[in-house]
Amino acid sequence: MSADCESSPVNRNSFLIRIVRRLPIARQLLRLLEQQAELTLAIRAAREAETNHTDLILTKIAEAGQAQIPQLAIMGANLTALATRQDEAFRAMRNRLTAFSAAGGGADLYLDLLEAALTGSLNQDVSQAPWTKGVHDPVRRAIGHDWPASAETMIGTARMRNLRMLAQRAIAENVPGDFIETGVWRGGACIYMRGILAAAGQTSRRVFVADSFQGLPPPDEASYPADAGDQHYKFEQLAITREAVEQNFRRYQLLDEQVVFLEGWFKDTLHKAPIEQLALLRLDGDMYESTMDALDALYAKVSPGGFVIVDDYVLKPCAQAINDFREKHGITSPMHEVDRSAIWWQVPA
Repeated sequence: MSADCESSPVNRNSFLIRIVRRLPIARQLLRLLEQQAELTLAIRAAREAETNHTDLILTKIAEAGQAQIPQLAIMGANLTALATRQDEAFRAMRNRLTAFSAAGGGADLYLDLLEAALTGSLNQDVSQAPWTKGVHDPVRRAIGHDWPASAETMIGTARMRNLRMLAQRAIAENVPGDFIETGVWRGGACIYMRGILAAAGQTSRRVFVADSFQGLPPPDEASYPADAGDQHYKFEQLAITREAVEQNFRRYQLLDEQVVFLEGWFKDTLHKAPIEQLALLRLDGDMYESTMDALDALYAKVSPGGFVIVDDYVLKPCAQAINDFREKHGITSPMHEVDRSAIWWQVPA
């Protein structure tokens, strides 16, 4: 994206609209937006206030009528990905909308279907989160603000799309190394990583699946004061066994020698993991201790040009760990927002 587009939210939004007007599905979205006066006003207000227009769009979607919510929510997630200023987002969107081309349309269709299944959007899987009403809310699911009852991931469509774009970029740019997620829950993001490798015909890269498979640990408040009072360890919904995660891989025909499980607390497993290089490091440990353990063990193994994704930057302990680590090691690579929960940056080449 040009410097002019970066410097002004108005110019940036105008540039985005010019791009998406050329895309069939985006033109459909714009027609729907034009039918909704409230959505149009929300976009105008966001531009004037220089706020994140995507969040306002998603808020208004919830009020726009039940008939249009499912379709608009997915499109809103796509726009969220586009709004993170990722040039690869435009390329991925283009590929998706020309999925029937002979140059890889089948792979795009496969990954679209895999994403919909893993997020629970395909079967409108309901939420089990304590703060929801036990229904399928496509807006919450699109931005990962619930806990699916049976779907394999809770990170939502926007973060899954971000993972897909960065994984595909690592492959396209020949960044050496494997993929890893630290903190996998039911394994959905790792399953997606393996599916992305399969769709790209990558047979040498591995996907490391790192988790205690017991949930999160009680906070060690003496060593990590930032985790004081953390309650994650009390949620039984977060404790998914290794056997259950392996079975989820099998259900998608994606459990093979390219999938490596690292079972145990991060402080005990990650430093001695058989990893030489990483092209993509995805952190999903929630807590300061878990995040710092993963960074201490793995960040130095991320190849130049590789990517680091932090799922829980919205949580203060996690954000503090990220900020402390970056400051300690002089990391100045810009951090990009995904959906106001997650961030990512690229290791300088």
